[in-house]
Amino acid sequence: MSLRGEYQTVTAGANSPLWVAGVVIRYGFYAIGAVVLAMVGIGLLSLWRIAPKPVDAPPAFHIAASGVANKPVSGHVIAGSRLGRIEVRQYGQLNNRTSDLAVVMVMPPKGIGMGTQFMQDLHQANLLRFKRAVMMQTYYDLDTRFGEFRAFEMRVDTDGRWKQCLAYQSRFETPSVYLTGWYCDGTGSVPAAGTLACILDKLVLDQELAAPDADRYLRERMARPALCQGAPVTQTTDVGHRPVSPPSRWSQPTARTRY
Repeated sequence: MSLRGEYQTVTAGANSPLWVAGVVIRYGFYAIGAVVLAMVGIGLLSLWRIAPKPVDAPPAFHIAASGVANKPVSGHVIAGSRLGRIEVRQYGQLNNRTSDLAVVMVMPPKGIGMGTQFMQDLHQANLLRFKRAVMMQTYYDLDTRFGEFRAFEMRVDTDGRWKQCLAYQSRFETPSVYLTGWYCDGTGSVPAAGTLACILDKLVLDQELAAPDADRYLRERMARPALCQGAPVTQTTDVGHRPVSPPSRWSQPTARTRY
């Protein structure tokens, strides 16, 4: 076959519908792959930008309660555009057989407000990530000079033994700051709600907070007289089962019409 014949054969094959379809499909896969890689890269970049990062500064508060005064203290601060600023103080260790306390102060970005998922808040603060925690259906109301708290019983598996705790989250009258965390007893019994309230009432600011609104709110209430009490949550709605009265006791409509 001459060169001209070979050229005509190649050209005819290149112009065939099957060859064109193959080229379209091949480059279509290339385009889809490029789009997917770009989306993954953008997603990773956005997560990197909003992920909380450690802050080289100590927490701006401490707990001045005598019940935690002699315990080893640790703390850290993280901040991110999505979570705001989170400052953590821990007194004692969750793995130890003695009592321990964790206080997490969250200053969310403006317009975000308080978190709604307790475990999610603690995971974001790098707490309870590798612990098995079971939330119980027993709740308590706590009152302090800073505002109200809602606490609930929690059990944490610490190296094969259950530790009895009270988890809590504040219900302050401001969206600029909230507190969350836990208090665990080392005796095997559930901590008293009143004891936790009195511990939280002893929060003291050591320096100005990064969020001015949060700083003003806590300092104004820190100057108030001490206040701490806790009680089980009372049910205010009757949710009990009531039997339906028999038809003989139902009211019957009258056939008379009065004008």
